[in-house]
Amino acid sequence: MRWSVLFLSAVLLLLCACELDGFLFNAKQIDRYTLPNNTIPDSLIHPVTFTSGGHRLHGFYVHASDPQNRLTLLYCHGNKHNIDHYWDRVMLLHKLGHVLVFDYRGFGLSEGEPSESGLLRDGEAALRWLLEQIGPAPDSLLLYGFSLGNVVSIHLAAEVIRPLGLIAEAPFASANSLTQGSLAMDLPPGWLTDGEFDNAGAIKKISTPLLLIHGEDDDFVRYRDNGRVLFNNAPAPKTLLLVPDAGHSDIPNVLGGALYLEKLKAWIRSL
Repeated sequence: MRWSVLFLSAVLLLLCACELDGFLFNAKQIDRYTLPNNTIPDSLIHPVTFTSGGHRLHGFYVHASDPQNRLTLLYCHGNKHNIDHYWDRVMLLHKLGHVLVFDYRGFGLSEGEPSESGLLRDGEAALRWLLEQIGPAPDSLLLYGFSLGNVVSIHLAAEVIRPLGLIAEAPFASANSLTQGSLAMDLPPGWLTDGEFDNAGAIKKISTPLLLIHGEDDDFVRYRDNGRVLFNNAPAPKTLLLVPDAGHSDIPNVLGGALYLEKLKAWIRSL
């Protein structure tokens, strides 16, 4: 078994080495968004565009069903493909409040090439659009990062704004901890990516309540080497939700949509 893991790791290593950041950025550009299996009324979904570093980025602002709902979520998705891949998440989170989701440069319809610095600038641009065009008060704003998206959301909470709260789902501690754990190989730092993606360092600077969610069976971003490190580094108040039998990207499915939302609502009520 160990030899098979090492063989697969070596193959992946060779593939990723062809492009330094290919391990972290799995972008897929498209001609249009399809928003698969959408159940949100079209009247509540508004395409948005804004610029970041000279690149036009695309996203969607989804109004809450209840116009009196003040809660707004800025959702920073993971490294796979584009908004369409995460639309099931948007449909769930829309039941909590308003949602802004966007594609980083190089993803979906967004222009440019992805990079660590680009991610941070794109997140700042998305937040700026939200504050200028919609105007939610910081005490009604939640930042939600999934996997790679935590690089963006943690940066925003640490350096740009103090929101009502920060939700970190399946975060990795750094690029090095991710590659070491995922490839099961002792690689020198920076071998597969130019960036540091130091979430473990950045999270020390947040001053807002944290909800960290991690699957106990996540074998891509292992809790032991990643989520636990971030949780220990984060200042209080902080809450940990470990989900048994859940892997990297199936936490809402393992919990079930209703229980997943109830867990989030219970934490929000505590803020």
